[in-house]
Amino acid sequence: MAGIAAFNLDVEKPTVYSGPEGSYFGYSVDFHKPVPNRNTMSILVGAPKANTSQPGIVEGGAVYYCPWPATDSDQCRQIPFDMTNNRMVRLNDGRIPIEFKSNQWFGATVRTHKGKVVACAPLYHWRTLKQDSEKDPVGTCYVAIQNFSAYAEYSPCRSSNPDPEGQGFCQAGFSVDFTKDGNLVVGGPGSFYWQDLIVGAFGAGKAVVYRARPVVTVDAHLLLNPMILNPETKTCQLPNSETSVTCLTVRVCATVSGLGIPDTVALHAELHLDRLKQKGAIKRVLFLENAQHQHTFQLLIEKTKAQECQNFVVYLKDETEFRDKLTPISIGLNYSLDEANPPGGLTLKPILNYYGKSFIHEQVYILVDCGEDNMCIPDLKLSARMDREQLIIGEDNPLMLTINAQNQGEGAYESELHVLIPQEADYIGVERKNEALRRLNCEYRMENVTRIVVCDLGNPMVAGTNLSVGLRFAVQRLEEAGSDIKFDLQIKSSNKDNPRSNPISLQINITALARVEIRGVSHPAQIFLPIHQWKPKEKPEKEQDIGPSVQHIYELHNKGPSAISNTFLEVGWPSHFRDEYLLYVLEIQTDGLINCRTNTTINQLNLETSALPDTPELLGFLRNSSTVHSVRKREVTVPEPLRQYNAKTLNCSNISCLRIACHVVRLDKGQSAVVTVKSRLWAHTFLQRKNDQYTLHSTVSFKVMDMPYRIKPEKLPHASLAIKTLVLWATPDVSFAIPLWVIILAILLGLLVLAILTLVMWKCGFFDRARPPKDDVSDQEQLTSEKSTDA
Repeated sequence: MAGIAAFNLDVEKPTVYSGPEGSYFGYSVDFHKPVPNRNTMSILVGAPKANTSQPGIVEGGAVYYCPWPATDSDQCRQIPFDMTNNRMVRLNDGRIPIEFKSNQWFGATVRTHKGKVVACAPLYHWRTLKQDSEKDPVGTCYVAIQNFSAYAEYSPCRSSNPDPEGQGFCQAGFSVDFTKDGNLVVGGPGSFYWQDLIVGAFGAGKAVVYRARPVVTVDAHLLLNPMILNPETKTCQLPNSETSVTCLTVRVCATVSGLGIPDTVALHAELHLDRLKQKGAIKRVLFLENAQHQHTFQLLIEKTKAQECQNFVVYLKDETEFRDKLTPISIGLNYSLDEANPPGGLTLKPILNYYGKSFIHEQVYILVDCGEDNMCIPDLKLSARMDREQLIIGEDNPLMLTINAQNQGEGAYESELHVLIPQEADYIGVERKNEALRRLNCEYRMENVTRIVVCDLGNPMVAGTNLSVGLRFAVQRLEEAGSDIKFDLQIKSSNKDNPRSNPISLQINITALARVEIRGVSHPAQIFLPIHQWKPKEKPEKEQDIGPSVQHIYELHNKGPSAISNTFLEVGWPSHFRDEYLLYVLEIQTDGLINCRTNTTINQLNLETSALPDTPELLGFLRNSSTVHSVRKREVTVPEPLRQYNAKTLNCSNISCLRIACHVVRLDKGQSAVVTVKSRLWAHTFLQRKNDQYTLHSTVSFKVMDMPYRIKPEKLPHASLAIKTLVLWATPDVSFAIPLWVIILAILLGLLVLAILTLVMWKCGFFDRARPPKDDVSDQEQLTSEKSTDA
């Protein structure tokens, strides 16, 4: 066992040095004694991630000189090994860098020897002016002498020769040290030139040799015959079938070379057909032997032979089984050394050349009708229109897009019509009733959050194609939509040149529209005075004590299609004429999303009220009507002077009215808000004015203030209506009161007249009945006997 001892000379007063934050200050350290015979000492500290003043260099790294013992906290200073930018060369009227000092890790290794200091950057990159413009981590070192007054750069792996394999991954300076006689040893673990590695431990007096494995360089080729597949030329037959198919031969050839490699090298190879197709996609070619798109095999190659080859037969699927006819069919070959069967007689297993290729590929094309160059250049044209100009919020909004697609160039392969539809639209299907429109195969797709309808236009969409198709949609969910929605359309194909048509964006405006009606009815429509066997009381206690019942029912109805919100409805009620009551309001009832308030208190006398009778026939009359109802006066039997007397109109312009203000929260299509005003006619007021006819008018008006949408119409609905109740005077009821004795006398007189009429008719022989003669009986018997004889 080896032992390691560590000593700390002064644990109470350590010397602490600090560098830039994040610079890896202290990654490497060494003592520096510039003059051997003097007792002066300093410490060199590497910081490979430090930023310096070099222009254009990021984290190039630095080495710091720190005197010892330390005098203050900021005692370290940077040693100026290199203060220059990347070297540039002129190429093609421009300047490009050939070395890269950013992130080179300068200061990762620092060593001193008798006044000499070496610091290295193992990740320093360099490149030559080769075609691929790659850069290689060759590494570099700087040596400082004469107390940092002179500097020199040493990069053993850097070369100006444009080697096609690059400079290699030498990383010189990954380790560095001085020998006892002052020679510098630079470690480059990635150097290609030194395949074996010797590691020495001079303190132990030992050295270890690491042997390099034999490197096998493989030169492989793929040969395809033919390079263009004609689907019409079918020279092969599927195994166990009489189906003829189009075939091609895939020939795999390879040679090997290298020092110390075995006589026979076994390669593990794998062929991939149509490899550019994604996983799960349809492969257009398969191996004839097993109908698979992947094949693994072993290729044995003798190093003395020129090359070793194997042939494989591949067939093309039928055109109906795939759509892509333009994209080249890529055939790839992966290969590696067969680790399962290592060659015998070798101490070390061979390894594949890291700088060589382990994958090659070739392409084969499908013959298409695109002229001699086999290149199709279509000229796709697209136009479209809508069958309506605007959409209304709340309606079903059926919409049809009529689309015309043309190809005025060569064939367009895998051509599809793409229609991006808005979130508010739902795809219904293709228009099939119109014979002028094609019935294309269209499907709805969801790509992430994009909703799209894709229609197949043909594979190929041949030159001269001109077709039209109708796509039907239902546009709903417009409540949160903006002022318009749009449909984006375009034809897409898989052609390399000019694959798409002109894009089209169809916009359609959105509006809100509500047809709102105010309806009203009076129950009853007319009242006749005086009332039989009724008189008003001077001090009424119940509602029946003041007069007959009068109800006005108002209905605010939204016929749609859009909803309304924040609507104000106001009723003007004929309540007073001077200090006299006209229609005394007892109660106000509402139905729906509506609430009402009045400007004064109703039922100020606190009369006892009865339950409001249901009037379903009136509500049905209102809701089943589409027009505003006018109240007409029916014909009644009244004295002639009253027929010729014009009724006096009482409305809010000449009397005092009660104001009823109502607020409707929201009405959707088909919904209504109903206000019912229960009142009594103050009969005493009208009985004082006998034979005067009156028309009592209540007015109702509404105004829609808002609609619950982002889109607001230019004009909101509003209207007003007047409901009238007639107060008429009829013939006094006493004229219709017939005494009981008169009724009895009329009945007796009627019976007397009936008796006298009966007696007169009897005297005239009306009731005498003529009997039939008896001979008829014998005749009937004789007729019966004759029928029996004939039978």
